[in-house]
Amino acid sequence: MRSNQYRIVLFLLVLWFTIGDANALTFLKNENQTELAEKNVSVLGNNLDQEAAYSELQVKIAEKLLSRLPENIDKIKVLLKVSDWYEASYNSPNTLEKAFQYAEYALRISQSLNSNIYVGKCYLQLSMVQELRNNNLMLEFNAKKAIEALAKTNQTNDLAESWVMIWSAKMRTLAPMAERFPPIFKAAELFEKAGNNKRSGDCYREISELYFSISDFNHSLHFLKKAIFFYKAAHLKESDIYPISSRLNIIYEAEKRNRDIIKLKNKTLLQQSKLENEVFLRNSMITFVLLLLIILGLLYKSYRFKKKTNKVLETQQDEINKKNTTLENLVVEKEWLLREIHHRVKNNLHMVVGLLASQVEFLKNEEAVQAINNSQNRIQAMSLIHQKLYQSENLSIIDMPSYIFELTEYLKDSFEIRNTIRFILDIDSFNLPLSHSIPIGLIFNEAVTNAIKYAFPDQKNGIITISLKAEENNKYILIIRDNGIGLPPDFDPYNNPSLGIKLMHGLSADIDGKFLITNANGTKITLEFIFNENNSH
Repeated sequence: MRSNQYRIVLFLLVLWFTIGDANALTFLKNENQTELAEKNVSVLGNNLDQEAAYSELQVKIAEKLLSRLPENIDKIKVLLKVSDWYEASYNSPNTLEKAFQYAEYALRISQSLNSNIYVGKCYLQLSMVQELRNNNLMLEFNAKKAIEALAKTNQTNDLAESWVMIWSAKMRTLAPMAERFPPIFKAAELFEKAGNNKRSGDCYREISELYFSISDFNHSLHFLKKAIFFYKAAHLKESDIYPISSRLNIIYEAEKRNRDIIKLKNKTLLQQSKLENEVFLRNSMITFVLLLLIILGLLYKSYRFKKKTNKVLETQQDEINKKNTTLENLVVEKEWLLREIHHRVKNNLHMVVGLLASQVEFLKNEEAVQAINNSQNRIQAMSLIHQKLYQSENLSIIDMPSYIFELTEYLKDSFEIRNTIRFILDIDSFNLPLSHSIPIGLIFNEAVTNAIKYAFPDQKNGIITISLKAEENNKYILIIRDNGIGLPPDFDPYNNPSLGIKLMHGLSADIDGKFLITNANGTKITLEFIFNENNSH
């Protein structure tokens, strides 16, 4: 009873705003009119849980009541129905703005009540309004928010409608096909789950149109048949299904025409391929013949050129052979001339030695005789080099082991020491050019002569060791040492008036060598030098 009274009060408030307080009181004086007001309010309340939309009168009544209704689920329902009416019957941007405001108001209440169902419904309503506003960005945003809320509820139909709004946003923004298919497929799946055959049919019809737009007539036909199946399950009238069936025939004819076109294209491609193969074969044969002729021409030209070149080369080779023969003759003549020169130099040096020996017979001064003898030994050292040069195959290098051995034997015979002094030779096998062999031979002559003359006063048990070694990095070391009495205490090897010492220092400098004379249980003379064959000339 109290509920009825509350509804009467609400209706009075509506009448108060619509016809004025005086008319309202007059109106209530009649008992039948009171029953009519109670009936109208009751209808408004009962419509909250029904799918049917409000009429214009109900919207006006609801708008008057909204400010006095408590913020609960019933108020949200009223707000959504009012918003839906404005959305469905809009005729200007102002009506869409009202639909948006009522939906937004309902959303704020739903969020304060933490109701996922009505938060989702409000976002869905907002997305529909934004669709009419052509605001595609907010359309997709609100639809996603609706999905996020409704996924936590059992409102399958509303969740499916939210996916439809996502699909609508993709279609409006001309998104790629890969982004258009998933939302509408998801919506169709959810409508099937909810048993909403009509909306399932709508979704499959749109899927069919998508496939038709990309000329995939097979899939388009399949999903359109599926749409008709669900429309029949929803008990749609035949007059409503007929246009869709006509569309089915259109798609079927399009698919058939497409298959025929594909067959014709394949047949054309096959004929074109055969024609291209024949043209290619003919062109290949022509190309092969032309290439064969070109190759034969090139081979003939190469043969002629090679024949001509061989003739020129033979002529040049004959000239080169003649020049080589001339050069060989010149080289032989040069070698004989060099041998003859070395032979004559050696003979001349021997003649000088003989003259010096004859001069000694007339000298009475011992120092002069000694000087003549030293000169003879030096000349003999050089003469021996020239002798070995004209006797060897190579006229520019000296075999050092044989040279040192013969020079040692000459000095032993010259001083007639016989077995009183013993010589120990340790010579590596290598060759040196004239530029190094003459200075080394003269240094050797001076060092050995001094050792024979001064190291052994009693000429007993004397040993002279001679070593000539080739080290790494083109380094050579000549060591001549004796076990004699050694150097005098006041001997200065760097400031000595002796001609032999000065001669050894000077010859060492000629070959960039390092000369050293020391006491080491006798006298030790060391010569270190570097010989690089690349710089021998």
